[in-house]
Amino acid sequence: FYIFTVQVFRLWLLLFFIALIHELFHLFACLLFKVEVEKLEILPFGVSLQINNQEAISSIKQIIIYLAGPMSMIVNVIWINLLFSKSIINEFTFDYLSHINKLMCFANLLIIFPLDGYMIFKGILQLFIPYKKALKVSMIVSLIMFFLFVLYNFISFQPMITIFLFLEQIKHVKDYKKLYQDFLIRKTKRKKERKYKVIN
Repeated sequence: FYIFTVQVFRLWLLLFFIALIHELFHLFACLLFKVEVEKLEILPFGVSLQINNQEAISSIKQIIIYLAGPMSMIVNVIWINLLFSKSIINEFTFDYLSHINKLMCFANLLIIFPLDGYMIFKGILQLFIPYKKALKVSMIVSLIMFFLFVLYNFISFQPMITIFLFLEQIKHVKDYKKLYQDFLIRKTKRKKERKYKVIN
């Protein structure tokens, strides 16, 4: 039992390390663009980076910041292979970590709030359509994708992630008006003062 517990803890630690590297890539991108980070939150199934005034960041910067996370997959492949080549992990652990690394990368690219895929998708939309419309379209796509994710979970049961995403969808829909109001306020504040000539 002791050996089994140690093995499970060791595996969890490695999985946590994969998630941490993912968020550190986001953090590095934030530091690069001088974007203020609120906190780094540890969740039961991973790590989450909270960004201050997210809607105030330009679309291009948002896309790069949220693309940085999935790019961490490359670094994870390097250290997982290194551990295996040095015989620090066995073949089963290597295969499992490689699978989880790919799964985490592609799962994060799903267009479901608050995953990276949603943020990237919304950022791309903002380049072509007004913010309000981009927010609405992103929200609708997120709800559809979440519904499909729930259907998938009847086959592969993931209750914690499903509940977390469900609560996030509700919160995001409730915040719709507030997000748009905040966007308008910040946009107004960014405008430079102009001098007007009075004509009789």
